[in-house]
Amino acid sequence: MRNDRLETRHAMARARGSQRTRGRARRRRAFTLIEVVVAMTLLVSVLTAMGVFAVRYAHAVTESHVRSTASDLATARLEEVKGASRYSAIDDFAGKEASVTGYEKFSRTTLVKHVGGAAADFDDYKIVTVEVTGPGLETPVSETTVISSF
Repeated sequence: MRNDRLETRHAMARARGSQRTRGRARRRRAFTLIEVVVAMTLLVSVLTAMGVFAVRYAHAVTESHVRSTASDLATARLEEVKGASRYSAIDDFAGKEASVTGYEKFSRTTLVKHVGGAAADFDDYKIVTVEVTGPGLETPVSETTVISSF
């Protein structure tokens, strides 16, 4: 009988211990308010950083596209100048185009500088510079070439 009582006490103690353990486990499964606040702060910080990165990336891509288009327009104008049938006709390309056909938001300025050319001069060439401005360009895109007399 005494053994039965001891076994009953041990069984009850084990049951109480397992109930306590289950209660602690239940409490440990939930997040505390501090943990939730810390997690939310980290999440907001990461999302904000990603948003800033996305905006900067989009701006860089747009600026790169505009700069590339301006460079293509400058190169196209230089190729037109190089295709002049006469050396003296190069001067006719000088001036400003307020709007480039097909690219109305861009403007193009062609500068022609003649170096030498007098009877006593050994050198005779023209420096042709094309500057293109457009939307979103902080500085104009500029390309230069040198054409000798022909």
